[in-house]
Amino acid sequence: MTSPDNQQLADEIRQFLEANPGLKQVEVLASDLCGHFFGKRYPVSKLDSFAQEGLAMPASMFVLSTLGEPLDGIHYGIDDGDPDAHFYLVPGSLCVNNWGNSPRAQVLATTCSDDEPAFFEPRYVLQKITNAFAARNWYPMVAFELEFYLFDARRSDKGLLQIVRNPKTGRKDTATVLSNTRVGDFEEIIDDIINACQLQDIDTGAISSELGPGQFEINFNHHDDVLRAADETCLFKRTVIEIAKKHGMCASFIAKPLLEQAGNGLHMHISVVDDRGNNIFADNGAAHARLHHAIGGLLATMPAAMSFWAPNINSYRRYRGGTSCAPVSLTWGNENRTVAFRVPLAKQDAWRVENRVPGADANPYLAMAVTLAGMLHGIDNALDPGAETTEAVAGRDENLPLKMADALAATLTSDPLRQALGSDFIELYCHHRAAENTAFDNYIDAREYDWYL
Repeated sequence: MTSPDNQQLADEIRQFLEANPGLKQVEVLASDLCGHFFGKRYPVSKLDSFAQEGLAMPASMFVLSTLGEPLDGIHYGIDDGDPDAHFYLVPGSLCVNNWGNSPRAQVLATTCSDDEPAFFEPRYVLQKITNAFAARNWYPMVAFELEFYLFDARRSDKGLLQIVRNPKTGRKDTATVLSNTRVGDFEEIIDDIINACQLQDIDTGAISSELGPGQFEINFNHHDDVLRAADETCLFKRTVIEIAKKHGMCASFIAKPLLEQAGNGLHMHISVVDDRGNNIFADNGAAHARLHHAIGGLLATMPAAMSFWAPNINSYRRYRGGTSCAPVSLTWGNENRTVAFRVPLAKQDAWRVENRVPGADANPYLAMAVTLAGMLHGIDNALDPGAETTEAVAGRDENLPLKMADALAATLTSDPLRQALGSDFIELYCHHRAAENTAFDNYIDAREYDWYL
């Protein structure tokens, strides 16, 4: 770990404020285990001192529940006196967001430094894995793809989500995949999302309508900075949610918001280059054995990785089987979108693997960390992925945990993930998700009375 360059940050802040003289406030953001931002809003004049000295926030913020509440049995923030952790600004993350009453500065913060970082900070967990690649003079190149839904901002009388209405026709949106008309009809909100991304230096790519009504996908270009790619994915989710509010809509990255409609996926494309910029998965126009070994590692660690790729109770509703649903099998294949790990058509030796398993509700830092850990495990041990799957896969694999408790049990007993992410982190993470699961179950809703009263 290295501390940020104070002079670099000072110069960045000076140039930023000169270019944006009207800004009065700055939001400092960090990401927790659930993939949600926490932080504080300060006068913009505090940026200089933060660049030189950092700032303090409670370390327990990383391990709060989805609702931002303490969880039973989690030591941090309860039994330890709730001490502060020392945070540092992330160089290159200072930007503007424009969805509030007035534009504001925004900057990311992390505990990663020469000091001891918080071992349960998701950004630190991902950095550990990228450091393991760097020790071999290898550097991942990654791209995220995120699906999301737009809904009516108002719930039904029963508190349920309502299909969004087409802004130009006033009718409920219909599911027409890859429809340019749908993208055009929603262009006002989509354009606002893209503009907000540009203000945050988030480089977006293709925009498409997806299988569900109100469902869209906006891709990101390949990134040679894995941490920045995960940063941008988290910032993008926040941006979509905030911009939707401005348009009288509700945006959701929940994995399966509507049982009868397509779920939201978080697909990740990954290649690896060496210190000379050569793709280590390429071999004179063909796929190198390392690519297949990486896939072998992904398959070997897939059961243990499920609790990260599907971290919430709703996540497992997405794995329903069928060729148009999320992968539920230990499979790989070339140009096959029904397998777990797809090898897209490679042009000019651009060999890569696509992980199609995670849901959009997954924490991007942790989803990427366990994916890279699995790939490295496979390469280091020359794991054979077996024969590729060439036909559509619809059935479930009995060796794949598709319930939260089963997935957490697989994670706890995974030696490769313990070695890569740290046993302390694995145990805390599993305890955290199990505790939230218990808190969720400890609630009676109207349906229980309707069925059993």
